[in-house]
Amino acid sequence: MADVPFSVATPTIGSTPWGAQNNAALSALGSRVATHEAAYGVSLDAFSGPSDDAKFSAALTYATQQTYKPTIVMPNRLITFNQKQTMFNGFSISGPPGTGSEFRYNQKIKVSVPGSGWLDQPAGTVKGIYIGNLSFEGDSNTSFFVDYDNTGPVLWASLLENLGFNLFKHVIWGAHNAVTFAGYWDVNNGYDTQFKLWGSDGNYWTDGMLIDSPNYPTGNVYHIYLVNVTKTAVGPVFITGKSNICPMRIDGGRGIVVTGARMEAQQGNPTWGSQLLVTGGKFIRVRDCWYFNGMSQPNTTGHANAAYDKGIITITGGSNILIEGCMFSTGDGSQTSATPAGTPHVYIGGGTSIRVRNLQSSDAPNVVRNTAVSAATIVTDSDVTVTVG
Repeated sequence: MADVPFSVATPTIGSTPWGAQNNAALSALGSRVATHEAAYGVSLDAFSGPSDDAKFSAALTYATQQTYKPTIVMPNRLITFNQKQTMFNGFSISGPPGTGSEFRYNQKIKVSVPGSGWLDQPAGTVKGIYIGNLSFEGDSNTSFFVDYDNTGPVLWASLLENLGFNLFKHVIWGAHNAVTFAGYWDVNNGYDTQFKLWGSDGNYWTDGMLIDSPNYPTGNVYHIYLVNVTKTAVGPVFITGKSNICPMRIDGGRGIVVTGARMEAQQGNPTWGSQLLVTGGKFIRVRDCWYFNGMSQPNTTGHANAAYDKGIITITGGSNILIEGCMFSTGDGSQTSATPAGTPHVYIGGGTSIRVRNLQSSDAPNVVRNTAVSAATIVTDSDVTVTVG
């Protein structure tokens, strides 16, 4: 199937149509257009069906039959999907060239699969997935991917780029190996932890992401939750943690580098507790990150463990952890912060071999360790005093 995406009208010179001698040229032009479509993707609207779900099912059936899987191109219009679909090796969907990741300008794909997710994975591994240049809108009962944990299928060697997500329960919960999130991402108005990720060798949001405006429930919720992730780079990302939402949590893993993340809260809508929580792991680096307006009421977060909300950055476990070049702002005369004076910038409640270097803050850097943590396990700059509290 290689439908030409537009008709080629017979051209004229003045008011005179080209003669029959030009039919061969017109035929060649149509052939080049068809070849272009085959090379760069086939339009969803090239497939027949009474609904967008039916068209997409037909398109995916066609794609699975090809040796080299074509990209299914979503047109610039409102598209509605209500049927779960299962991905396969080489699954590829994209918007047209130039489509932005914001959820209201170029096109929008509305997804509603209550109690489930839209895109499922077969058991084992699925490889070579591409999803790019698209904007999606969900609902409070729908996840973008079907949710899995580390015991489920593994997404492998895949690329997701330039994506927008609005109003989803979750975006991606699952295990990955060598997956890259690239381009610019925009994630807004989610109803629960948007990203809960396991796996290794990833590169997440290497060009940036804005994640904002949560509608999360009470309790332990996070924008980005990394569980036993290894040898993975994260950032730069701009994460707005409002009320009880902690922008980022790291549980275990090895070789995680978080770079250039801005984990903050809007003026007037502070983060009640910590803005970065590290509960364990080995060889974790948090570098050149920004923090503002956290820890406004850490005793009323509703989180299960009060030990998780002791500082803007709270560390409760792990070894070989580096916090370097991070910036802690009070608003600096431009914004008003709800962070109480004297709040620890970095609180170390557990862990070993922890280095805290080159902090910048609007006031004096404030590093605090729990009495159970040995002073010898923490290394700081010579002008920073670690207090006990």
